[in-house]
Amino acid sequence: MSFSNPRPAAISIDFGTSHTVATIRRADGRVHQQLFDGSPQLPSAVFMNDEGGPVVGTDAVHSGRRRPDRFEPNPKRRIDDESILLGDTEIPVTSVIAAVLSRVARECEHTLGALGPVTVTVPAAWGPTRRHVVADAATAAGLGQVDLVAEPVAAASYFVDTLDIEVAPGNGVVVYDLGGGTFDATVLRRNATGFDVLAVDGAGDLGGLDFDQALAEHLAATVNADDDRWQRLTNPTEPADLRHRTAFMDEVRQAKERLSRSASTDLTIPLLDIDAHLTREEVETVCAPLVARTIRVTQGVIRESGLAKEQITGLFLVGAASRMPLVATLLHRELGIAPAAIEQPELAVSEGGLAAHHAISTPVSVPSPALPPQTAPPQPTPAAVPAAAPDTNQTMQLPGTSQPRLTPQAVPGSPQPVTQPAMAAPQGPPPGPYPQGPGYPAPQPERPSWAKSKQGLTAIGAAAAAVVITLGVLIGLQFMPDGENDVAGGAEPQSENGTDEQSAASDNGGDSDDGTADSGEASGVVPLAEAVQGDLVGDIPLAHTGPVTAVRTGFIDTTPVAVTGGEDAIVRIWDLTTGEKVDEFRGHQGPIDHLSVFEYDGQWIAFSRSSETEAVWPLADPATPIAQREASYDTIYWVGLWDGVPAYLTDYEVRQLYTGAAIADISTSYADLSAMTQVGGVLRHTGTYENRVFVADLATGEPVGGTFDQLTYDVVAFGAGTAAGKDIGVTVTAEGSVQGWDLAAAEPFGTAGQELLQEVTAVGVAEIEGAAVALLNGSQGLSMFDLSTGTQLGELFAQHSGEDVIQSAALAEIEGTKTAVTGSATGNVQVWALH
Repeated sequence: MSFSNPRPAAISIDFGTSHTVATIRRADGRVHQQLFDGSPQLPSAVFMNDEGGPVVGTDAVHSGRRRPDRFEPNPKRRIDDESILLGDTEIPVTSVIAAVLSRVARECEHTLGALGPVTVTVPAAWGPTRRHVVADAATAAGLGQVDLVAEPVAAASYFVDTLDIEVAPGNGVVVYDLGGGTFDATVLRRNATGFDVLAVDGAGDLGGLDFDQALAEHLAATVNADDDRWQRLTNPTEPADLRHRTAFMDEVRQAKERLSRSASTDLTIPLLDIDAHLTREEVETVCAPLVARTIRVTQGVIRESGLAKEQITGLFLVGAASRMPLVATLLHRELGIAPAAIEQPELAVSEGGLAAHHAISTPVSVPSPALPPQTAPPQPTPAAVPAAAPDTNQTMQLPGTSQPRLTPQAVPGSPQPVTQPAMAAPQGPPPGPYPQGPGYPAPQPERPSWAKSKQGLTAIGAAAAAVVITLGVLIGLQFMPDGENDVAGGAEPQSENGTDEQSAASDNGGDSDDGTADSGEASGVVPLAEAVQGDLVGDIPLAHTGPVTAVRTGFIDTTPVAVTGGEDAIVRIWDLTTGEKVDEFRGHQGPIDHLSVFEYDGQWIAFSRSSETEAVWPLADPATPIAQREASYDTIYWVGLWDGVPAYLTDYEVRQLYTGAAIADISTSYADLSAMTQVGGVLRHTGTYENRVFVADLATGEPVGGTFDQLTYDVVAFGAGTAAGKDIGVTVTAEGSVQGWDLAAAEPFGTAGQELLQEVTAVGVAEIEGAAVALLNGSQGLSMFDLSTGTQLGELFAQHSGEDVIQSAALAEIEGTKTAVTGSATGNVQVWALH
């Protein structure tokens, strides 16, 4: 292709092990990443659906959790295989890779109208056989003849041409590329037009996935190592265990990524139904041997290149796994060269391919394992990418080696869909006030003990999924611990009675061994009538022995109550007007990991769960449960009335609350952080993925509405609810930026605020005196921000830190005064004025 006569736009594709990135340079010189489902990173995963066609990207990841036998998460790692078995269909590896590139082609064509010249980057160590597989796949995908560029050449070009790092001709650079599934170290020398590859080495079996595996093995050896269920989790054979394995590895990956920003975190271990505490020090100890292996390879290529140390101008870090702090630290220590790191190292190769493709057409030739002849010949462009491609993530029909018949496979133990004719299927339950539900990974403050949670997609989840980060806005508002991908605290239900009728304690006491409150005035408690924002208006010391794992609010008759679950396996009910214990439920044998409270048929109902049992019981009579059964391990996102029936939502189903029977199918979207909330009167799955807010339809899992702006920094907390007449989401980034989002309009709501005093672990939406307010829970306590103006309301209050960090919070209203009810890691329950 001629550089002197360029087409209207150029495309550079980095086909990666875990994710694929495409960068576009338009005719006017503008450069941007192509978005896939709102993200610049397209999961390179492929799933074979019932119609015999491949699904690529987040939908493939989501479907793969249900049917892992039809799922290939990392086609690039299978480059040396002749074919890949997806379900009962054997597909040529070229065709599986073509499915990924076909999705890229279709999305870019939608963006540009027509495809221009295309560059595809490949590892520098790949020889002709592997390169031909990619080239043939690109042709079959409708990309035509593509330039193949060595990934390190593209990366070096990005640092030099885009970031203006000066490298004199004759000098060299080292590209350290640690991606999701592979590692490559390359030394390049600058020439007059680009770069020459002097030496390259790497490992096809070393990447972020292997760091995750090492951490998983560490957890298996140190957390309840004698538990027989570890075998099912580490060596799954049944479909249900494969799903648990996927959720577990998602948890491990997300915990590892969080530890790049913080010193410690918690993660959920599905199937074992426990949380594990993980520190950066542990991760670095586990991963140090793997990083050391990459450094030995890097030292080897530097020596092989023949360049002296003073001739090496830069050490460039690319690949998502390279952002681990340990990598830069050890490289600097061992090589004596300060690495050049960037904020999004996973995008550098794709963008650099735009600058590099005129300097080199094929990568350096390095022998690679021979591949058998490809059975899928290149297909003509029109057949591979139809002119009118459907608006779906299914790409093109994959040719099979024997044209097998694709049928749904019977998987023992897999839940069968049950239809509910009365349900308004595409839009979820009818409009009305619904409980808020938790979602995928939310950061969590360090605490001394475990409380269960689960995955997340993800959650599209993952995520997390996280301990719940969504806070009820009509009845209550909940904060969940950081780092959990499941509902470890449960859903915070809402009802039309809502916050207008709730009240909180104004005089309280301690808790004796049997859970009764001690009499006497609590120190520091301010009478409610005299309280201002941040005042302590209720105090129940030692409400539980050990951490409070969940706080909810509701009513018994007309009396407002707080319902608290603890690690002591007890759920207690407290009169918010007196601070005295009303009753308790003792039907669990382990820590309470989920708690929901909602109104149904004139009475308030609780749904509580531990690792062994789950129970449904009325607040007015805990001694008479409505239902008790063995606990499930599903992620619980939401609890309330679905078409008038008490129900809860899991990843894939709506289940009847009293019986646990499936009554409808849903499809949750893949997410880093998520919540269920109403948008335009319809229950939607909302959350964040790759630092972008999304709103998704529960029937299909597909995004609905407009596209939100992508945030510059990592989102560490997300909450959603209705306030000031708007359906609002709130994001908090690692830098402390607090931004509201109008979920219906897909645009920012108000002005961003800035939390500078603490690390935020959860956020919720509330309406206080007519204003939409973000209530933040963090490492030091609670704070509030007016979402319209971005200003902080008052000072930091409810101050808890260290071993006494706030674990959960709920909103209540007492005699016209909005309050927050908190539960801490030392077992204390307190009430704070918000006005």
